[in-house]
Amino acid sequence: MPNVYAMSMVRPHEALGLPQPLGRKLPRGLVAWNLAIAAFTVVCSVIYVIEVNAAASKGYDLSKAERRVEGLNIDAMALQNKAASMSSIQQLTSKASELGFVAVDKVEFVNPAQKNYALAR
Repeated sequence: MPNVYAMSMVRPHEALGLPQPLGRKLPRGLVAWNLAIAAFTVVCSVIYVIEVNAAASKGYDLSKAERRVEGLNIDAMALQNKAASMSSIQQLTSKASELGFVAVDKVEFVNPAQKNYALAR
């Protein structure tokens, strides 16, 4: 049984339709392999430096935007505080007295269903 399996095996380069194995097409010798590995290392190092520089730049922009958001939040809280103080009852009554309005002592309501109100003619 093992012999049948061995006879049915096809070499990988023959299965791909290549005349010789891929390993034989690669440059031979220790110097060629060392140059290929060194070139690959240099390319990876350059890509790493570029990516780290881009990430640092984006981080700086992000921290700058966060500081701006904090400043805008502080301004918004100050404006909300100012709006609340300007719309308080004491502020409104003092503004009304400055404009000549007087406080109401007695409130009377008109019931239009009873038809007992006066009309100007």
